Amino acid sequence: MRFLSLLLLFLVAPLASEAQSHATPAPLAFFSRLVGEWEGEAWIIMGPGGKQILQQRETVEAVAGGTVFTIKGIGTLKEPDGSVKVMHDAFATVYLDHDHVTPRLRAFVAHGANWLDPDLTVTANGFSWSMKDPRAGMIRYDVAFDAEGRWVEKGVMSRDEGKTWTPFFEMTLSRKR
Repeated sequence: MRFLSLLLLFLVAPLASEAQSHATPAPLAFFSRLVGEWEGEAWIIMGPGGKQILQQRETVEAVAGGTVFTIKGIGTLKEPDGSVKVMHDAFATVYLDHDHVTPRLRAFVAHGANWLDPDLTVTANGFSWSMKDPRAGMIRYDVAFDAEGRWVEKGVMSRDEGKTWTPFFEMTLSRKR
């Protein structure tokens, strides 16, 4: 009986340590709360067209044992003729750098630059990502949950190196799954 107990210990211990090694790293814990499908309304101001109201859908998955998160976003606009136009189509991965401490975000968009690596700051209550854009100046997105548990993301831009910020995007999404 003791032999059988030792044998089970040797067989199960490697599995337990492997399971622990695939747990979501602490710097990415917030993203675990985003896993699922989200839908809601967004508004964006792009160019001379003024404010546009979009239907936004975000899908977040934990992959590679919870060590990487994927985020797929689609924003659509209903045209006056009833047709639906995709205005925003993006995909991102969130992962830890080689130091296993620094969170990174790589974002891919359907138009413009193929991908970008913005600065990412993760807190217990959300995260921010930012970058410099040659057309708009500094751009920052802040993500958090509101009191109702909805995903709220706000985009602001600054043409004067962060002295003043102008809102240009906001979405409020509810979990669908």
